[in-house]
Amino acid sequence: MKLNLRWGLLALVLCCLTLNDICAAQNGLVVTGDVARELVLSGYEGLETVSIEYRGAAQEVIPLLSVLEQAGVLGEGGHILLTAYDGVAALLSLEEITENCYLRLSPEYGWQFLSESHPPQARLKFLEYLVVMGLGPDVPALRFIHGLQESVITYGGLFTVDAVQRLVMEGEARKGDFSVTAFTRRSLIPLEQLVEAGDITAGLAYFADGGQMEVSLQGYLEWRGTSADYLGEDGRSRKPDIRGIWVDPPKLSITELLPQALAALEEGSVLIILLDGLGYLELQRVQPPFLSCKGAEQARSVFPSITPVALGSILTGELPSKHGVTARGMRDLKVPDLFDHAAQLGRESAMVEGTTKVLNTSIRQILNPDLDGDGSTDNEVFAAAREQLEKGVDLVFVHFHGYDDVAHAFGPFSPEAAEKLLELDRYVQQLCQDFSGTVFVLADHGQHPATGDKLGDHGQFSLLDLTIPWLKWVQP
Repeated sequence: MKLNLRWGLLALVLCCLTLNDICAAQNGLVVTGDVARELVLSGYEGLETVSIEYRGAAQEVIPLLSVLEQAGVLGEGGHILLTAYDGVAALLSLEEITENCYLRLSPEYGWQFLSESHPPQARLKFLEYLVVMGLGPDVPALRFIHGLQESVITYGGLFTVDAVQRLVMEGEARKGDFSVTAFTRRSLIPLEQLVEAGDITAGLAYFADGGQMEVSLQGYLEWRGTSADYLGEDGRSRKPDIRGIWVDPPKLSITELLPQALAALEEGSVLIILLDGLGYLELQRVQPPFLSCKGAEQARSVFPSITPVALGSILTGELPSKHGVTARGMRDLKVPDLFDHAAQLGRESAMVEGTTKVLNTSIRQILNPDLDGDGSTDNEVFAAAREQLEKGVDLVFVHFHGYDDVAHAFGPFSPEAAEKLLELDRYVQQLCQDFSGTVFVLADHGQHPATGDKLGDHGQFSLLDLTIPWLKWVQP
């Protein structure tokens, strides 16, 4: 009786495995990780197929290179990780994927990797994921900042990090006298594995929508293919699409410019000078004579660390998720700007810009093309700003673009960038000579060294991009 029962249970298990395998094949193969487009292959429709001989018979298959081309592998080189529904996985170098590597779909084996060139251990059956793990600085990644240290892991690489299985209660439902409790089994990555924070228990998380939130470092990450979500210590509270965590960020944020400027405006005149692209560490290294004696503090920018997004936060006091400008090409703010608030106080404002508007504001901006053809608008912006100060305008916002341009061309720590900063230091000093009131000098973002056409770049979640100088003083 026991023997029959044992064989019956075994038959039941085999039956379940067969059903699981069939379901696996129907669910499709997910091509994900460090790719431009995530693909779900449920069949051969719309894909290039070829006929090969496999085990003595003609088989219709898909060249793996064509699938990877369609997905758009990010970075230069790297690996792919093939994983099956039974947990078996194989890691292959992208450099070794040739025209003789194929994907085959069959009722008996689901999605299968075929290659006569690779060892037989690579010929996995019932594939669930094909995870691309790209290499290179431009591959989208999850980033961590702690002090001067940074660490990076791509979303493809995140798939390989050890996770814990948690049965998370989602809630309880009732119908009459009957109830049911719903659970979800989740594979969660403890943040402690990725962040060495010592005694620090919380960090500031930045998200793709431009939002920020203090998070517990005892929380988790959940891999989502081409992104990751943050989950709290309970494993249930979720914030999607996390891009980075700053363990010990500066207390000051560029969002504090608006409330501090308005408070100063109630006491007198305000001059705000934005030095586009100037990072805090670059200012400290160059030590320009005038600004270096004003006691620069560190402040943090927003993500993505690009001018329209950061300028939106400077002018509104809000994060990008609220003011609505979250990418290049967006110009319309969803909330009132600094000049709206100044008008409510009965104060006149002027915004002195370069050649074009970065954002649409509540006042007409004073644009300044490069009239003398020297490749920079900084001298034209300086002259226009001085004119507004001489008129006695209550609030003057001045946006110098030259440092950002030079740092892009030559690198943020180059002699050329240092020379431009010294030039701007002289402009700031001259603007302050005949001004009486509160002066703010800050940047929208910094830059990190790069290679290629640009030797300086920004937009990443990185220490150099996000840490900017903040200077404030009262000019008698």
